[in-house]
Amino acid sequence: MKFCLLASGSRGNAIWVEEGDLALVVDCGLSAREFLSRVGVAGLDISRLSCLLVSHEHRDHISGLGVLARRLKIPVLANAATCAAASPLVGRVRWEIFTTGDTLNLGPLKIRTLGLSHDAVDPVAFVMESQAGRLGLATDLGTPTELIKYRFQALTALILEFNHDYRLLMDGPYPWPLKQRVRGRTGHLVNETAATFAAKLYHREMRYLILAHLSEINNNPALALKVARETLDGALEPVAASQWEPTVVFEF
Repeated sequence: MKFCLLASGSRGNAIWVEEGDLALVVDCGLSAREFLSRVGVAGLDISRLSCLLVSHEHRDHISGLGVLARRLKIPVLANAATCAAASPLVGRVRWEIFTTGDTLNLGPLKIRTLGLSHDAVDPVAFVMESQAGRLGLATDLGTPTELIKYRFQALTALILEFNHDYRLLMDGPYPWPLKQRVRGRTGHLVNETAATFAAKLYHREMRYLILAHLSEINNNPALALKVARETLDGALEPVAASQWEPTVVFEF
């Protein structure tokens, strides 16, 4: 399995995953032009892309989705509530609806969909499994629930939000209601909570931990990486994804 975070942050998110002859993208909050540019920078083959998978309807995850799906003539997979909420922004696309909790069988990938506590209509995380291993994706988590802890066992790679540093958030420019939203159970993970969760999931076969959805204002890669490294105590070297450029293409 290969994966690449083409963009990660409040200005736009997109994650490329491929296995065998299948390639899909989770979310597209980039313009179609920027998305295609980053696919080229990462050395990926856009002709292999067969579908788009949506985690939730917030703009930083879907703003480029409609144009891209129409241009490439590929379907968009989402649950019914996300489809209804996203449609006014996305426009006409070929929706394929799943129910949260379903397991999707897409060629060589088995994709388990898991409900989250984030403040969207029906947000989901994904566990993607093939013969090569298991990839967990939770970029807007809210709270690490027992379900997520259970389903995210035995991962080969984990993409997990490290959204904010507590002090930067509290001393920063956000109005108080927004600070409360970010800190709340349906908001975003603070670095320490994300790192503790990742450490609980770590096992000797885990190869990658990608820190995702870092806030430009309330976090920075150095802070997030420091917390992750200290909490994992050298067990694994984390990588911080960027808003501005794709990561390397990871493979297992």
